Amino acid sequence: MSKRISVRFWRWMIALLALSGIVISYAAIIPAVHVSRLRLTTNFLSYFTIQANILLVIALLSAEITPSSGIGRWAKRSATKTALLIYVGVAGCVYVWVLQDVWHPRGWQLWGDQILHYWIPLLTALDWIFLVERGRLSWRDAMWWLLFPALYSVYSLIHGHLSGFYPYPFLEVSDIGLNAVLINMTILGVIFLALGGIFIALDRVAARFYSRQT
Repeated sequence: MSKRISVRFWRWMIALLALSGIVISYAAIIPAVHVSRLRLTTNFLSYFTIQANILLVIALLSAEITPSSGIGRWAKRSATKTALLIYVGVAGCVYVWVLQDVWHPRGWQLWGDQILHYWIPLLTALDWIFLVERGRLSWRDAMWWLLFPALYSVYSLIHGHLSGFYPYPFLEVSDIGLNAVLINMTILGVIFLALGGIFIALDRVAARFYSRQT
């Protein structure tokens, strides 16, 4: 019982921290009065980091608040938890490797960015390593995990074409061209697929190790 309470506290903490990162990041950009609140909000929600963390919050809270519901059962699946780790992990890695040199937030924006790009991927990784049930992943899960990034890519192209706003330099059609953007999306898709395969392989190795221990 005490272990279950500790796990619930841990996951509530991750969910609330991710939610606070989203709220802080949004509040930090509100002074951008040169655009309407609707456009500002739409652009804010167009970042993969924000969408991935919103999905993480929904999954964590659904699993704790309504575990018997359809979304609660989906959220508790090892496949779902692995997918969410990949999403927030890729968001954090892209920020560190690609965006950190061109984006220099300050004040509250810096706090929000650090929470979403550093703390949440780290805490989600620890949750996956120590708390996610092993031996529940299949190779076809890696293909399903591509659905969210694929939908995000389509959304980014459509929203960018209509609004002229692209959330990341490597998606900036007006700057680098559609062909370069499609190549970048393909590379990211391969990265997502490769990470999925790596996590499934790690899960299977860990499952065999634990079965031998017992």
